[in-house]
Amino acid sequence: MRPPGGVAPFTTPADEEEQARSQPLEPVLTTAPPSLGPTSPPTPATQAPPPAPGNLAPCKTAGLNVRVIRQLGTSKNAPGVGLIALRNTGTKTCALSGWPAVGLTKAGALLGVPATNVNKPRKPVGMALQPQRTAFAGLQWRGCAPTATGCKSGDGFRVGAPGSGTVAAELSGFSTVEQKGFPVSAILVGSLQPTTTDIISW
Repeated sequence: MRPPGGVAPFTTPADEEEQARSQPLEPVLTTAPPSLGPTSPPTPATQAPPPAPGNLAPCKTAGLNVRVIRQLGTSKNAPGVGLIALRNTGTKTCALSGWPAVGLTKAGALLGVPATNVNKPRKPVGMALQPQRTAFAGLQWRGCAPTATGCKSGDGFRVGAPGSGTVAAELSGFSTVEQKGFPVSAILVGSLQPTTTDIISW
């Protein structure tokens, strides 16, 4: 049972532990198209994230392996979808809570596309991220006409732990065409969660 206040240590049933360890290795296939449409984005998150359990130091991006795993969409007009995976590569448990920092890049340079945090698939929980364990967040980006105002063509993302710096994320599952550039007008960032359950179902 989760302690009061939305704080959850990074402990799960055996099947979810196995999922958390193995999920980042291959892209997760979307079983249903995301519900986001051009006129119905999720409401931006405005609350502060809950505290992580214990007196742990916050996770720093330098101590994480950062990946963005492309998800397969089912609609030509659906937003782009990715799974962010943050794995603790250090030797100590660290605290993680909230939303990862995300920015679209081209040849490593940030493009200034706006990114909005949302409470999807649910509000964030405070986690004690143990060594070699992984936390996850959903990611969506809106496509656009290349000549439209505010449209930027990116070929990657910089991602980091909340309140820390960002690094160039390892990309997995992106097509050869996307690796050369894909148009983006806005980014939605889901909350960090200890498992991939419903992580991109929004």
